[in-house]
Amino acid sequence: MSVMKKCIFLLAIFSCLCLGVSAQEQVHHLVLFKLKPGISKEDNRFIKAVKLLELLPGEIPLIRDFRAGSNFSTRPVAFDYGLLVVVPDEKSLGEYLEHPAHKAAADAWREIADWNIADFLATIPEKE
Repeated sequence: MSVMKKCIFLLAIFSCLCLGVSAQEQVHHLVLFKLKPGISKEDNRFIKAVKLLELLPGEIPLIRDFRAGSNFSTRPVAFDYGLLVVVPDEKSLGEYLEHPAHKAAADAWREIADWNIADFLATIPEKE
């Protein structure tokens, strides 16, 4: 095989490997918070809990994606705040959950809210 053919062959293999990695399933950690009675979004404890969440991507390098925000829906079944964190795999999720920054945020939220959690595998669509 000529050098040019070898280069094209290796480039093709590399491209396939890269596509496989980028389309790989990742762990999505979804948390929906419902504030406890007597707690409002103006409460300093809520503001502190939100700030602790917002610090997580800078504190925990294995976070691949991070989305969080207050719910704007007025429906009675709606939660008050949502969080979505994406990490590479289940092992990384364990490391994320045990990280001191996550524990501090969880402690702050535990004081002011009840929550539901879903951890699931999903593929993040590639951006064009």
